[in-house]
Amino acid sequence: MAEWIGRELERLRKLRGLRREDVAAQLTEPVSPSTIRNIEHDESYNVSLALLRQIAAVLGARINVACESLDAPVTEDETQSTTRLIDNEYFISYIRSKYPECPLTNSQIGRRMWDFAKPRGAEMMNGRKQMKKLPATTTGANYRLPSHAAEYRVRESDLDLLHSFADRLGRAFRDEKGRVLVPVGPVIRQEQL
Repeated sequence: MAEWIGRELERLRKLRGLRREDVAAQLTEPVSPSTIRNIEHDESYNVSLALLRQIAAVLGARINVACESLDAPVTEDETQSTTRLIDNEYFISYIRSKYPECPLTNSQIGRRMWDFAKPRGAEMMNGRKQMKKLPATTTGANYRLPSHAAEYRVRESDLDLLHSFADRLGRAFRDEKGRVLVPVGPVIRQEQL
């Protein structure tokens, strides 16, 4: 059986940065945010195709209904997508070396990287991988390197986007009230200047 359509609608909603309240408010037939939550998470929730199509339209998508044979052969294009196994240690080390003043904790960086990668099709491979310990003589910024990191598979084509997001996280700062804020907008890399 195919994955529940509600999970894809949730992925699109998060990708667009919308809350359930935002989606519910834009439907021609009003529903509550809890109805949107039920559609996203409950495969047995009784929902009409018309409502699913309305939600998809709000998210800038369309729902197509198809019937596929279960014994149809899988094409080569469906089996060969270029992916890469990566872990949050890579992004944490990247941010720590390029942005040593970043106020985010390793856990915050890791969680935000995963939350950004997941709606783009990343697949969790190992939720808490033990990292190699550094020798006791190591000094400097290494004390901020992680001891555990999530490992996931991403599309090669998404790596530039993930690096761009890591650059945004690296530019996080504390405001006058002490809150940690991450800047919004694209990152201009030095090689682009």
